[in-house]
Amino acid sequence: MRQKISGNACAMIDAYLSLPFGTRPNCPYFNNRRQKIRGSLRVVKGKGTPTEIAEECAIDAKFARVKIVDLSADKLKEFLIANDLGIDCSGFAYHVLNALCKERTGKNVQDFVKPLRTGFIGGLLGHLRPAENIGVIAFAHEKNSTAIKISEAKPGDVIVFIGTGNDKTYNHILVITAVEYMDKLDRNNDTDKNSTCESIRISYAHSYAWPSDGIWGHGVRKGEILIHNDNLLDATWKEKGVTGNENYTFESAKNAREISIRRIKFNYL
Repeated sequence: MRQKISGNACAMIDAYLSLPFGTRPNCPYFNNRRQKIRGSLRVVKGKGTPTEIAEECAIDAKFARVKIVDLSADKLKEFLIANDLGIDCSGFAYHVLNALCKERTGKNVQDFVKPLRTGFIGGLLGHLRPAENIGVIAFAHEKNSTAIKISEAKPGDVIVFIGTGNDKTYNHILVITAVEYMDKLDRNNDTDKNSTCESIRISYAHSYAWPSDGIWGHGVRKGEILIHNDNLLDATWKEKGVTGNENYTFESAKNAREISIRRIKFNYL
């Protein structure tokens, strides 16, 4: 049995994987953590939709006297990166989940997921700029989502890493795009004889930068996790054709202080 994300959420993911302009490059990863741009359009802060990224790139290209139509997909992606255009992990999750939420409930995801800003000004900013203010911690907060078992996972749920990276200050989020339930594991080869978990393949999408990506290789992409028992970290994570220690997403999961699958409130409906 296979369940997968569909409709507008699937279209949103596809638009990030192949941006809707020019030679349709893959959307780069961009995090505003270093630049700390304030009070500007969300698209220049790593929080824009594919359409907003395309429009901003067209403006930058006009000022730079660059003809987008003459650029290959690789060169166009380089131009995006040079101009700090892309999406970070929580911005990607926000727009995908917002598309899914609108389709299922007719409401925006911020009607179910509240920013963690406090005070009148903080609340106002969170209301006016939800994409910029709903980060990984907000998605993972108990008031916005609930931790669930692996066996309960379904498309639209998220996997969050809290406190990863060398200094344990980074957080990350993956959006589950498909869940496939397969045959029971062969208990003779199962290291956890008491496991009740079926063999489950979880597909996901996210925006990330691996150290091995260099300057140009990062961005939005897909991966999958083959579950062997009830522990995410005992699973086989595959992304960019690699598994094990070569898979930086898996390494980030192992290094995180906390990792969990969570269900956003609207996904219960």
